Amino acid sequence: MQATFQTKIQDRAVYPALDAIAALYGRLLCRLFVDIYVHNRPLVECKREYIAHYGITARHFNALAIELKAKVKAAEEAHRHHLVHLRGQIQATERAIAKLQKQDKALASGKGRGAGLPPEERAERRRRVRFRLHQKKRRLAMLRSRLETAEARTGLPPICFGSRRLFHRQFHLEENGFASHDEWRKAWRDARSQSFFCIGSKDEMSGNQTCSLFGDSLRLRVPNALAGRLGRHVWLHGIRFPYGQDVILAALASGQAISYRFVRQNGAWYVFATTERPAAPITTWRRAGALGADLNPDRLAVAEVDRFGNPIAARDIRFQIQGKRQEQVKAILGEVVADLVAWAKSAGKPIVVEHLDFREKKTRLREEGPRYARMLSAFAYGAFMALLLSRAAREGVEVIRVNPAFTSVIGKVKFMARYGLSPHAAAAVAIARRGLRLGERFCSGTARPLPARNRGRHVWSDWRRIAPSVRGKRAHRLYQRSSEDTPGRGEPRSTLAPAAHNLHGPGCDGLAWGPGCDPPARIVGSAVRPAS
Repeated sequence: MQATFQTKIQDRAVYPALDAIAALYGRLLCRLFVDIYVHNRPLVECKREYIAHYGITARHFNALAIELKAKVKAAEEAHRHHLVHLRGQIQATERAIAKLQKQDKALASGKGRGAGLPPEERAERRRRVRFRLHQKKRRLAMLRSRLETAEARTGLPPICFGSRRLFHRQFHLEENGFASHDEWRKAWRDARSQSFFCIGSKDEMSGNQTCSLFGDSLRLRVPNALAGRLGRHVWLHGIRFPYGQDVILAALASGQAISYRFVRQNGAWYVFATTERPAAPITTWRRAGALGADLNPDRLAVAEVDRFGNPIAARDIRFQIQGKRQEQVKAILGEVVADLVAWAKSAGKPIVVEHLDFREKKTRLREEGPRYARMLSAFAYGAFMALLLSRAAREGVEVIRVNPAFTSVIGKVKFMARYGLSPHAAAAVAIARRGLRLGERFCSGTARPLPARNRGRHVWSDWRRIAPSVRGKRAHRLYQRSSEDTPGRGEPRSTLAPAAHNLHGPGCDGLAWGPGCDPPARIVGSAVRPAS
């Protein structure tokens, strides 16, 4: 698994040299794009010409070619996602128009929900519906025009080195804080030359011929075009990575490739080192059970089950990321992931999570209510999964991803009332059981025998049938029977919560639930990560 570590270059005496190298690198990157993707010149021919005429080494050219190929691939992928996004927005707008047309027809005929309204109020409501319908039709025409333009684009997607936003600012200099066009040109050239890349190889000394780490010093190979002014090498002293120094040293000792990227941010230079970090051996065992994790916009519900699928502990890890910056969201989720992985490692059980994809739903945000749109926008599933996979690989914890179909419904029907769990913790139990490949049939006390013609169908067909009635109910209405009245293997005991006694009602022991006893989601589970 690849890992990237960064550190700031403290020696400002080398900044002019890095600026000169980045300026040359940026100019050649733009020229190479024109030669290969506009003039369709062969890569080998360009390599010979650039080495001879522009004074760079073969490794410098290889870094240029690899970075350019990655930029083009990213632009093509972004164009495909843009087309999918536009089509999803068109479908959502068409459904919204059909719904508004139905409402307009019902209000015009005086049927449906508007049957009992006074004529003046019904006319006012119809006027508002027709106004919204008109605006939706305008938006639909605009989206279809955008889609037609995007589909008509053939060949290579356009790439703007330096960003389109900065390019368009030259036409409004005063509004964007530029005193003259020369000042904008300087900013434009700086934006096009704010980084350069040094590709690594395991066949080269120190994993990289262009940039090599010796102790706490980096030796950077200067292009031949700048060697007369800067020398053959530039030495950067005091280079030490606050995080990942041990990984970098291990890669140097084992002869692995290390790639370096130099980036200028806010007037300072940073170096990013990327290498292959060997994953730790897996120390968890599926036969011991699993930890199910149900991610929500404001909490992570975690449930631990034994090897039979019986829940033995549950915990809600609450967090608040709405309105936070990207760095803050990453820090908050990092703490949540650290607690989850520490729990799994101490229990010796893998983590089971849902494999979610919100791209289609996010195309319909405009047609949904503001509350749902805010909730879905704050759902940081991608950041959570990236942090979880990275930390689990370092700690030797297995991560299992499962299909999310009907996990919430199964949890509410089978486990919520039986064990006194919250809806989210019950869903986490269903997720953990699915990761262990355990059964998901109806409870024996409520299931009815199927006709012979239907006994070969998948069990999800039954959950699909009852899902609308379950999702429409409030959670407290599903607490109809305690665990003593429902069939099962027995009442599992929590290993994280000691037995408690209630003077005004039945006792609470582990996850056993009864009237007058707090649900285990409140009494089970404390911080499992040791204090650092």
